[in-house]
Amino acid sequence: MDTRTLRQQLAENVKLARERGGLSKSRLCLMAGISRPILDGIERGDQNIKLNTLCRLSVVLEKEPWELLR
Repeated sequence: MDTRTLRQQLAENVKLARERGGLSKSRLCLMAGISRPILDGIERGDQNIKLNTLCRLSVVLEKEPWELLR
């Protein structure tokens, strides 16, 4: 799997989990400690993220990190 495909998968899963959890982008950013431009990039699939960011998102979204990547 190439990195572009992995970023797209992450984008879809983060957005879906956020929407299902009833979280706005602003609320998710606040809870995960990330900026809005970073989250926008993640949800568009063009933002490379650090492992720490993936872990913070997974905690807030109540998902395992690997679930956001598959």
